Amino acid sequence: MLANRVEIWGHMFKSVAKYGPGVGVGIALAALAYFPTQGTRVPTLLVALLLGMAAAFILNQPAFKSGNDVLAKPLLRIGVALMGFRITISDLQILGWQPALIAMAATFGTLGLGYLAGRALFLPRATAFLTAASVAICGASAALAIATVLARRPNSQVERDVVATVATITILGTIAMVLYPAMCHYLNLPLIPSAVFLGATIHEVAQVVAASDLYGQAATPAATTVKMIRVAMLPIVIFGLMMILSLRDRTGLDDETHEATVPVFLLGFVAAIVVTNTGWLTHRGILALTQISNLCLVVSMVALGANTSIKGVMALGPQAVGALLVQTMIIAAISAAGIGMMIIMN
Repeated sequence: MLANRVEIWGHMFKSVAKYGPGVGVGIALAALAYFPTQGTRVPTLLVALLLGMAAAFILNQPAFKSGNDVLAKPLLRIGVALMGFRITISDLQILGWQPALIAMAATFGTLGLGYLAGRALFLPRATAFLTAASVAICGASAALAIATVLARRPNSQVERDVVATVATITILGTIAMVLYPAMCHYLNLPLIPSAVFLGATIHEVAQVVAASDLYGQAATPAATTVKMIRVAMLPIVIFGLMMILSLRDRTGLDDETHEATVPVFLLGFVAAIVVTNTGWLTHRGILALTQISNLCLVVSMVALGANTSIKGVMALGPQAVGALLVQTMIIAAISAAGIGMMIIMN
């Protein structure tokens, strides 16, 4: 009995010694990114990414590497899975079918046209899809989720690509966060169409909340709900991506064959949506789980930044930036067309 306890404590000590330093530094950097940016318009994920890249010389040392890898992958998947707790069917029902249709058209229209735009700019297939999906769904969070699937492919450079994508899309989303509310005011658009446009076009959930606050707090519920419709498309897009990759394997279009397994984090995402809409959790519990999701993504972003070199990001070239800019214009155009039709119909 005593020997078993000693063995257990020995394993625990070894695990702490192996993972503790990297995990501790990563969490400290995440806190440095998270707390000063709360209540401001500074993008937390971008700050976390930059801090991770700046601390790469520490986190890539043997004593820190194992802990950093834990934060980069398992914690990322947990954060994405917990995003499902943000989506409630009751909010979607209150909004009505027209805004929901606009949000879905913007998502899938941007996914298709944005992918073609990326390929036209000579981006690799994986990168073109990564950038299009990040614009179409929910910015950096979608990029991180899609990257976990694409990273399974042979010769994947998705970790380099996702860092460049996250950095660029966060900047574009911040610009849109300030510009779009001003445009809605200038064009004298009604409240609901303006809220729908903000939710259907801006990349990050936090950016949508900030933009609707700039427009007027009355627009926040509708804008956030439209944004969550786009977030709800994430499992559909990932399942579709997996089917396409599996088809390519079966038809021999790729050199190697890979079994198409459903990522556990995706099942967790769907389960979180189900649990949220059963009424089992209190509102406070849902908010707590959503906050945990945000924290997981911030910490994993630090680790992802540490695993990426500046040279690797620069090697991606201006094509990715150009693709993200075009894709941002595409989703704005589709959403504007939908808003115009909604105003005419009403």
